Amino acid sequence: MRTTDGKLFVIAGASRSGKTAWTVKQVRRSRRVIVWDPEDQWAQLPGFRRITNAAELVQAVASIQGPAKLAYVAGGKLGAAFNHWARCAMYWGRYVGPCAVVAEELADVSTPGKAPDQWGLLIRRGLKRGMDIYAISQRWAEADKTAVGNASRFVVFRVNGDDVDYLARKTRIPVETIEGLRPLQYVEKDAETGEVSKVKRLRF
Repeated sequence: MRTTDGKLFVIAGASRSGKTAWTVKQVRRSRRVIVWDPEDQWAQLPGFRRITNAAELVQAVASIQGPAKLAYVAGGKLGAAFNHWARCAMYWGRYVGPCAVVAEELADVSTPGKAPDQWGLLIRRGLKRGMDIYAISQRWAEADKTAVGNASRFVVFRVNGDDVDYLARKTRIPVETIEGLRPLQYVEKDAETGEVSKVKRLRF
């Protein structure tokens, strides 16, 4: 069976380095987007529907067949809410149609071990169903290794301290390249070919 696979983008960078702005640009043309939005950023963007409870999210993914952009701003126990969101994202992408999936601040809801169960399923099975997944974290040393191990592409913005060495080790991007990044600068690594891009600057 031939399929059009999606891609898993692992996006790293310190606070306010450009991670979210880069991702917004990538999904701008996507007709269907579902976002784990703990900072209530995406929900403020034009065209996004703000969802704040589990039942409303279930209703949305079960009923919306066409274009939609959903931002889940959860409260309470974030770990359980994130697992619920990942389950809903998988359902929407698998049974309704391909979509872009964005997960913000993964270090808040995962650990350096194996990915939480529903997020792990989404990473491992969503790509072959045409879902593009954008996994974002300030500190990947504190987030799950499943995303890093399955990445199609790494996008690295400015990071600090020990994160430089960690990302260089995991991505094989040279330490000096990562150390030299300034705010809004980034470098990309294709995990399949090993190609590392020139340093780029995010433009709005």
